[in-house]
Amino acid sequence: MWSGPTYGETRPHGMNIQAGESRMGIENLQCSTCHTTKDEDWDNANDIPHAAPRVAMGWQLAPVEADWFGRSTEEICAQLRDPDRNGGRTAIDLAEHLNHDLILHWAWSPGGGREPAPYSLQEHINDILAWGVAGMPCPQD
Repeated sequence: MWSGPTYGETRPHGMNIQAGESRMGIENLQCSTCHTTKDEDWDNANDIPHAAPRVAMGWQLAPVEADWFGRSTEEICAQLRDPDRNGGRTAIDLAEHLNHDLILHWAWSPGGGREPAPYSLQEHINDILAWGVAGMPCPQD
């Protein structure tokens, strides 16, 4: 899915990519088939529209468990605190994942005229830590 203020409504990938079990693109079509960056362009990759993020040598879609599009706040909260769907992570582990996963950092500095994720990375990390200290409550709790 593509989203962001300049896209208008959230919409499916322009090439209608629907990843299969591998989460790397259509089973016979890797993301890097289209989202490529030539070696000589690597330093400016973030500024090339539709190029793979510069940090993303192993770029792939997020796991299907991380699909949030069309989900309510309550559903996303339950998903984030469920170890079976969050990679077995505690709130501290989720914050560390956000802080150390370079592909996630790209969301706040995407280049190429792309919209960065809202707020700052540190604000998101702080929010996850505060949520953890509160016991990871969800709106329906």
